[in-house]
This record gives sequence, C-alpha cells and structure tokens, in this order.
Amino acid sequence: MICKMCEMHKSIKDDPYFIMELETGYVVLGWFQRFKGYTVFNCKEHGPELHNLEHSFKIKHLEEMSIVAEAVSNIFKPDKMNYELLGNGCPHIHWHLYPRVKGDTPIISSVYQLSNAELFDESTRPNDEQRKELKEKIKNEIVRLRSK
Repeated sequence: MICKMCEMHKSIKDDPYFIMELETGYVVLGWFQRFKGYTVFNCKEHGPELHNLEHSFKIKHLEEMSIVAEAVSNIFKPDKMNYELLGNGCPHIHWHLYPRVKGDTPIISSVYQLSNAELFDESTRPNDEQRKELKEKIKNEIVRLRSK
C-alpha cells in the first residue's frame, strides 16, 4: 500500500506551505489558520507509531518536534500548545501543533469538536503574502532556537 505522506515528501519542497527541512522531518504551515500558527511536523521515516522508530532517531524527532512547537509558541503566544499525533486518517507519523487561546472553541476541548466546515473554512486560508510572512517567522524562530 502506498503511503500518501511518503509520496507527498518526494516533492515537499515545492509545496507553497513548506517551511523547512530538519534532520528528522519537514515543517509545514497548516493550510488553514483557524488556529493562528497551526503547523505540522512530518516525520521523514515512515511508521504509524513512535515506537516503530529506531531509538536515537525517535529521540531526535521528539526534540525537533518540541523545537518547532516552541517556535510557534514564542511567535503566537498561545495560552496552551496542543500536540496531536493521531494517524487515523494517514498512518504516518506527523504532528499537528495547535496554538490555543482561551475561548477559541465553544468549550474547552480538542479542536476537533469544531465541524470540518469551520476547521477548514477558506476564509482562514492565508493568502500568498500572509503565508510567506507566517512561514518566514516560524523558520526564523526555529533557526534561532536551534542555534542556542
């Protein structure tokens, strides 16, 4: 069976939402920004579960994911970061990093309490200029954090 994430990685650097490549994964801006700063970190290795990864790679991947989340948090100043590694729809390790602020959903819960129509509302898709600005901010902050 062909993995859609592995296939996507073959041309990920051409994706207009691609931010940067790290040792263990690819940083990609979320296509929809209902939660400003929503970012995805795709693992370079195929596997449905963290425990499928070789130990040293897994530790490095978790460290890099944490740096991406910290960068997003530093930029967007959320009340809380949500880290989601689901894989039910696409069984390839990829993290959904959601900056959350008080009152951003009707009840305190997962972003998935919202309908797909609200989560993927075209009005929350950044235009070219907004996308470029968001990508640049996130990339610069990741670079800054990695240089520490």
